[in-house]
Amino acid sequence: MKGLIDDRLAELSRLYPVWEKKTIWEFFKTTADRCLEWEFIHDSSGENFTYAQARQQAEIVAKGLLAAGVKPGDHVAVQLENSPRQLLIALAVNAVRAVKVPVNISLASKELQFILNQSEANYLLTDSNIRLTEKVGCLTRIIALEGACCQADIPVISWEDFLAAGSGWSLPSDSGGAFADEVCDIIYTSGSTKAPKGVMLTHDMLMRSAFASCINRGFEPGRRIYIPLPLFHVYGYVEGMLAAILVGGAVLLRCGKFIAEPVLDFMRESRANDVLSVPVQMMALIRYLREQNTLKEQPKRILPDLHAVYCSASACPAWVWPGIRETLGVSDIITGYGMTEVCGASMQTAPQDSDHILESRVGRVLNGGCSGIPSLGWRQIEYRVVDAKTGKTLGKGETGELWCRGLVVTPGYFNRPEANQRVFTKDGWFKTGDCGYFDDAGYLVMAGRVDDMYKINGENVSPKFLEDVLGNCPEIFHVEVVGVADERHGHVGAAFIQLREDTEENRKKAEAYSREHLAKFQVPKYFIYLDNADWPRTSTGKVQKFRLIEMANQYSS
Repeated sequence: MKGLIDDRLAELSRLYPVWEKKTIWEFFKTTADRCLEWEFIHDSSGENFTYAQARQQAEIVAKGLLAAGVKPGDHVAVQLENSPRQLLIALAVNAVRAVKVPVNISLASKELQFILNQSEANYLLTDSNIRLTEKVGCLTRIIALEGACCQADIPVISWEDFLAAGSGWSLPSDSGGAFADEVCDIIYTSGSTKAPKGVMLTHDMLMRSAFASCINRGFEPGRRIYIPLPLFHVYGYVEGMLAAILVGGAVLLRCGKFIAEPVLDFMRESRANDVLSVPVQMMALIRYLREQNTLKEQPKRILPDLHAVYCSASACPAWVWPGIRETLGVSDIITGYGMTEVCGASMQTAPQDSDHILESRVGRVLNGGCSGIPSLGWRQIEYRVVDAKTGKTLGKGETGELWCRGLVVTPGYFNRPEANQRVFTKDGWFKTGDCGYFDDAGYLVMAGRVDDMYKINGENVSPKFLEDVLGNCPEIFHVEVVGVADERHGHVGAAFIQLREDTEENRKKAEAYSREHLAKFQVPKYFIYLDNADWPRTSTGKVQKFRLIEMANQYSS
């Protein structure tokens, strides 16, 4: 393992012999100066940009922001689908030292208003029709990319007028990294378990995280990364856009839903080397390729340029990993542990790790629980597993809550002092809310969320354990388990199941498998069967367990 990492570090040390603190915009300009004619954005619409072209266009947008009144420290909300303009706007906001607030494009009016108010957004850039019916706290102007209008009394500027107004303005000169520790993004959590919170992240935190990922994933200059994930979340932003910037790579974007056949066509046409994905996307590709019986051909011929698959954000059924190798013909599969609060995947498996590792482990720490950039002594982030009640550090193989601290851990949630007090200890440890343990080799084995655990007649039950067991049932395609309040037992389990083929016989087999492979008290009381479209998911494909609990409560009443 160490030899592989050393080789990858050597490959990148030519570009970054010493880590220098710089803003994201300064990193981008450095790369653009070196890779002028290299492709930076490749879009399915044909709207492609070299680094030189992207820099020029980002500077035009940045001047428009200055003309609109944007000042350093202002909060600029951006609600856009994945597109070249979204990337250019992100760079432009960084260039004028404003704080970007990426906003989920699928939010309802009430949710949008909540985030705009809570984040104290001064400006909003959007290509959607804004359904705001009342004035929003700090919001002074809306910049409409596609003729959006607003019912509230907020000035709306067209994209064309916005760009024209920037003519004659000049961008501030480089700071030499002086502002690298400033907050540059407030990214809201996906809300898979509760109401979203705005996570504050700095330039240096984000770029450190991206660089560590480049090393682990063995990125060579010019890497071409397909991002079918929303860039308003940290996963696609850090592992895709920022990682690409560090190595002069290309960001590959495709509009529309993730549908297997056109996605494969795009990956082939764009010569994708890397794909960032979540389990539901990989499952869709595997199912499609098997149905098409394409495996009579060599898998590598399907996507000849594809080197690696990064699949993360939620748990995967065990069959996914050999399925990826079988259908896509890749040898490098990486998964990771992370969250918005630690700038994405702060722990990752190695590209050559076996399927056995990938089935149950999500990342690895080295050198006393630390991970990060080797030349910086690994101490980018430090992890430990503790007893959630006492805070006592637990040993290898002992399950507890995962805590972390370090250079890529958020300074806190914006405007949420009560939440900050709850999740940070006095000596700076961040309580992730995730349960798990480290094995003897330093790999993290997840056991679910602290909040997901429930008790039946005083016995602790881990939904993650039940999901792992039931996921091995041949008839089950996907399963999620939640605890539901029960007057007699305290809680009971509810298993939400998607079968490979939904028949009465397969339902009986799935329930029989549960009784055979689980202790009596662990067997779910309720078995609820869903089709693929019925799962409540976030924009990154995570199942919203709080919605499942609501569904289970309705089912049991």
